[in-house]
Amino acid sequence: MKKSLILSSILVSVFLVGHNVYAQESVIDYKQLIAKCSVAIKQAKSYNVEMEAKSSFTINSQENKGNSAKLNIAFVSPNRFKVAQVINEGSNENLWDGWIVIGNDYYVLNPVFGWAKGDDDNRRATCKANSPEGIIKQLEIIEEEYKRDSIGAATKNGIEYFVVKYLIGKESVNIESLPPELRDSKINGTHEIWINKNNYLPLKQSSEISYYSNEQNKGTSSTNINYSSYNNNKVKIDAPVLDDKVF
Repeated sequence: MKKSLILSSILVSVFLVGHNVYAQESVIDYKQLIAKCSVAIKQAKSYNVEMEAKSSFTINSQENKGNSAKLNIAFVSPNRFKVAQVINEGSNENLWDGWIVIGNDYYVLNPVFGWAKGDDDNRRATCKANSPEGIIKQLEIIEEEYKRDSIGAATKNGIEYFVVKYLIGKESVNIESLPPELRDSKINGTHEIWINKNNYLPLKQSSEISYYSNEQNKGTSSTNINYSSYNNNKVKIDAPVLDDKVF
């Protein structure tokens, strides 16, 4: 994920419920924080990951409708994933996709023919990137590629969190993925990682980035990743019935 913004790395502002209070923390060792986070998430029996990435650009004064992608990933330790994906490329049509990975077995749901066994390296990679090891790898890469601004604290719904804030500049963006009119633009953004102070499990990642060449060529992109339902016994992932059409 060299010099790329996470989603799938794909990484939309979060609408927070409750009262948030930011405060500056005393010096915190980032490596120790991530080490504790790594131990905590690797011990989780299950969790859910919700991602949303959006972008909208104005090119030569023509504003597009924007692109968006949503992923919902259920994980059950040690190697079970169930993924639903919705992509909108600026039209009125949402493209839906769903798959399950259990160890070495891969299943995909075809809306017409139902569940079938198959294989797809990209979809397997998406699952791997959201395994406990993959999430920790994401946090390590962010630390390497973004400029860390601060490690502070926030309280949300009565729970205290570490908040690691990064500044995003041109050096952290995959320039070639941008429209040609924006490749020389000014790029500014922030990325935050929230980690629970009590159990060291991640709550979310969020980023907001703006691109500006001039009033005729500009844009924004945003990404949210939310982690929830840790150790929820109701989360079950079983091999689907082949040819069945129920997700």
